[in-house]
Amino acid sequence: MQIITIPHQTLRSQTQEVVEVDKKLKQFLSDLESTLFKKDNPKGVGLAAPQVDRRLRIFTTQLPTNENPKGPSVMRSYINPKIFDHSEKLVFGANKKEPRLEGCLSIPQIYGPVPRWEWLDLEYKELSGDELVSKKEHFADFAARVVQHEYDHLFGKLFIDYTLAYDLPLYQEDENEDLVSLSPEIIAALVAESQATA
Repeated sequence: MQIITIPHQTLRSQTQEVVEVDKKLKQFLSDLESTLFKKDNPKGVGLAAPQVDRRLRIFTTQLPTNENPKGPSVMRSYINPKIFDHSEKLVFGANKKEPRLEGCLSIPQIYGPVPRWEWLDLEYKELSGDELVSKKEHFADFAARVVQHEYDHLFGKLFIDYTLAYDLPLYQEDENEDLVSLSPEIIAALVAESQATA
């Protein structure tokens, strides 16, 4: 599937809950995971349905599991997710002196620090055969950051929205893969562009 980029209107749309399991849903989940796994997408650890122009409340991640946090990444899809508890503390990453920069497949070559909850508890549905099974899971640190980023997509929110709200820097990757700081005017224009309808 093609990953859409700003200013596509679906990136700013609300999603709808999944209510039934059918062949279309199974195929979509398979396609979403395949799109995230693509070899030309080495930086992708998460992908939400709106990023492939579908208004479904689904996202997929490629992360190690809680049971084996230092193990290999595992592809998982979350259907109708809802954050039901989270830390009070917002962090910019594990290293307090150097914030972790977030990027987005729908805003290529742009990176910036984002305040995120340190941990969260998520309830969601998981496809098991022909049924949606209810699950609850705790996420912390980087995994919590990824889940929050993808969760935002389901409600039309992008990581650059935090840049303006918290007066944070934003960087663009140049041809040498160096990060160049963007001016406040360019940041404001980028956010405004992302809010336009395609």
